[in-house]
Amino acid sequence: MDAANASPPYRGIVVSHTHWDRAWYLPFERFRVRLVRLVDRVMDLLEDDSSYRAFTLDGQTVLLEDYLEVRPDQEDRLRRLIEQERMLIGPWYTLPDLFLVSGEALIRNLQEGQRLCARFGSTMPVGYIPDPFGHIAQMPQLLRGFGLDTYLFMRGLDAETKERLGSVFNWEAPNGDRVLAIYQPDGYFPAAALGHPGPYGRFDGRAPLVDEARTQIEEAVAKMGALQEERTVLLSNGFDHMPEQPELPALLDALNEQMDTVTLEHGTLPMFVDALKSEACAHGTYRGDLLGNVDHPILSSVYSTRIYLKQQNHRAQRLLSRYAEPMSAWLDAESTGPDARPVLRHAWKTLLRNHPHDDICGCSVDAVHEDNEARFRHVMETGTELLVEHLEHLKKHGGFEAPAGTGARSADVWVFNPHPWQATYRVKATLLFPSDDGTRASAPPPEPLNACDGTGNDVPIRVLNTTGGVMRNPYLEQTWGRRYTVCATVTVPPLGYQMLHVYASGNDASQNDASSNDRLQSPNSDAPAVSTGPTLERANDQYRLFEREGALYLEAKAAGQTMGPVLQFEYQLDAGDTYSFGPVPEHGPWWARCTDIAPHPHDPHALQMQHVLQVPASYDRAQGPQGRTTLHLTTNVQLGVRRALEITTRYTNTARDGRLRAVLPAHAATRTAWADGHFRWAPRSQQPMQTPESHPDRYGGYPGELRYPTHHQGDGVMVEAEGLRTWVANRGLPEFELVDAGGTPGQTAHIAVTLHRAVGMLSVEGGRLRDCQAGPSMPTPGAQCQRDLKADLAYGVGPWERATVLREMRMFAHPAWTREMPALPHVTSEGARPRTQSLLTIDTPEVEVTAVTPAPAPRTQAVRLCNRSGTAQRVALTIGWPVEAYCYSDLNEQWDDEAATPLTGDTLTTMIKPHAIQTLLLRGTEA
Repeated sequence: MDAANASPPYRGIVVSHTHWDRAWYLPFERFRVRLVRLVDRVMDLLEDDSSYRAFTLDGQTVLLEDYLEVRPDQEDRLRRLIEQERMLIGPWYTLPDLFLVSGEALIRNLQEGQRLCARFGSTMPVGYIPDPFGHIAQMPQLLRGFGLDTYLFMRGLDAETKERLGSVFNWEAPNGDRVLAIYQPDGYFPAAALGHPGPYGRFDGRAPLVDEARTQIEEAVAKMGALQEERTVLLSNGFDHMPEQPELPALLDALNEQMDTVTLEHGTLPMFVDALKSEACAHGTYRGDLLGNVDHPILSSVYSTRIYLKQQNHRAQRLLSRYAEPMSAWLDAESTGPDARPVLRHAWKTLLRNHPHDDICGCSVDAVHEDNEARFRHVMETGTELLVEHLEHLKKHGGFEAPAGTGARSADVWVFNPHPWQATYRVKATLLFPSDDGTRASAPPPEPLNACDGTGNDVPIRVLNTTGGVMRNPYLEQTWGRRYTVCATVTVPPLGYQMLHVYASGNDASQNDASSNDRLQSPNSDAPAVSTGPTLERANDQYRLFEREGALYLEAKAAGQTMGPVLQFEYQLDAGDTYSFGPVPEHGPWWARCTDIAPHPHDPHALQMQHVLQVPASYDRAQGPQGRTTLHLTTNVQLGVRRALEITTRYTNTARDGRLRAVLPAHAATRTAWADGHFRWAPRSQQPMQTPESHPDRYGGYPGELRYPTHHQGDGVMVEAEGLRTWVANRGLPEFELVDAGGTPGQTAHIAVTLHRAVGMLSVEGGRLRDCQAGPSMPTPGAQCQRDLKADLAYGVGPWERATVLREMRMFAHPAWTREMPALPHVTSEGARPRTQSLLTIDTPEVEVTAVTPAPAPRTQAVRLCNRSGTAQRVALTIGWPVEAYCYSDLNEQWDDEAATPLTGDTLTTMIKPHAIQTLLLRGTEA
């Protein structure tokens, strides 16, 4: 090729950064010491050497808080460098795993990141998230909601997409929003430790060599150039916890003198993105999740690692977004109570610190996850106390109408429905009737109880147990009396509350008022139909549940099918690690044996099952299965009040190195399931297990990873065929698999949900799904999950629409929040407030409300809607508090006076495009 036709040299933008996992193979505080020293040195470097252009602080702003908690005296200095765009921060608060946290948690993460960027005067306007284990299909829409139009990522591309689109392409969300996606085939470290032998290792005291740096740059540019039309390439100069290279400007000058194929500049990610866009090359389009592993392992088994973390996260997210935020928004609209925003923000920030992938994925040393459990507990404590404060406020400011019926001893129970449609729940509550003289010895005797709802209708109530001589001890209260645990079926208005009034009838039911556990059946209990024949049964309008030959079967009346056995337990050995399941096909699987099915001792709606599962106590790669242990599983199977069979399994895990799954039948064989995803239904196809023998081209070396047969789910998964749907919902169990039913290969008729996966090492090499190391090889005894475990599932079969199934999943995964009203003996609680009320209703099942929360501006509430269907939807919102105006907003939820529209009446009608996420801001009237 002559000089006239030669390609121009590449422009290499070298971006200095550190990828900072806050906690991983060391606990947070040990890494923080290193972070503080790093930031101190980088600030000195930036101030002393103008040729050192900039340093990127990993796209997450939480590192600023981590640093300033130790070095508060350095805030002005740090802010100055950020304002000058010498230190680049944001757009995230923490770098989360994108599948294992909710869609609303991702929005809160970016909101908090933007707040901190605003506080420090600058934000990096690039969708940068270097290392999560896959990327959700709706991410382009979320990024666009924050004004971001590019996305830099490492893991997730598959071989076919890489071949078809290269490393630069348009990534399109289901609603049509696009971002320019930039894949990093060499990760975020092609120029890491430039001039040294490689990114791994300590190079203190070693001078970088220009020849080694030249080879490193040439190899990286050649690899990137083959995958893109543009002549601008990104050469990231950093790695996990890697320190700065102060000699970099001089090293780049030396390389530029030697190289004519690339011109190197020390720069920033925004500089790289602007240069790439200026070339105006055409690009293809990709749609869907990014879960490929062509160059980097995707590590999808983290969905089931340390399953207890996923369950605690589910409860914490639910408490904040489903209960605390909607009630806070309602009271904020009334403008009478204390501002909940600071408390909510504190709770969310605490929770978001558990969302980095090495935290929520469970792939860190045990100390990291002990810290996670403490944070989850803190979130639950904060959110619960905020809700109690709200209930106290309601009693002290306005009070409630008097109940229609009552007795000498009574209590009110608050039942809150977090969904914008009317729902019926079977709720359980604990309440206390005080002693007459305030002493332990004079607890009231056990009495039959009655109840009525907020409209005065009698509500059947069942006493599960009662105990005398107990003390209620909340904030500033010590009250002795008799405690009752009761169960009732209550219908609650859309996204609203029902006040259940429980009172004693006055009839002495026991002469032994000191009994420690008097079980008392009230006369108006809502017992279901129970067969009196030879077969043990439970039945309601939807299902008939019965025992047959030692197994449990279900007749789905609307589907016209009998399913069974309804519940089986499968156990497999796991020779993997915290990142990847390691199948051991030469041993197992083991199936639990059902030893008993009997009526539940306290619940007339339920049956109780006992299973025994004898399995190896552990597994050794060299010696095989080791010892024996027995898992005893107790399962309560309850006919719900809706279209669900509710299943709760409890057991103590005494086994190591294994995976336990619940296996439930589908109504038909199929290759595809539809999982609850982030703001969408996500199709998940059956993927038969690959083996190293059958796929040697994908095994060995790096990434050395075969295909995972398991998939992610949110609140549930469903199978569609023949006009019917089988669905399984869960509470914090994010991994499932379509399991072969036997017969026709590639067909499935069962859904397997992982209850736990136990492993003992952070990372090992030579597994049957992943050959390479994914992290340090360190023991993680806590990941063996040898603790008491509980799993909650719901199961249904019928001819229902997707929107109906989703509502069933949501009502199970996020049930009513129930609590005895706070005791304020000197407050007159009777007033004008209704005892039942709807706060928000929508009339379109295809549209979901994903958030109701106080917006940043005073007297302003945000309501977020998501159209999960493929057609535009007209939706009417009926709002249960005074609203004077509304406006549409992006995901930052900033009020716009110029775009505001007055609202007359209580109904707001809007159109939502297919698969769109839409945020409405409501401005309340002046107090």
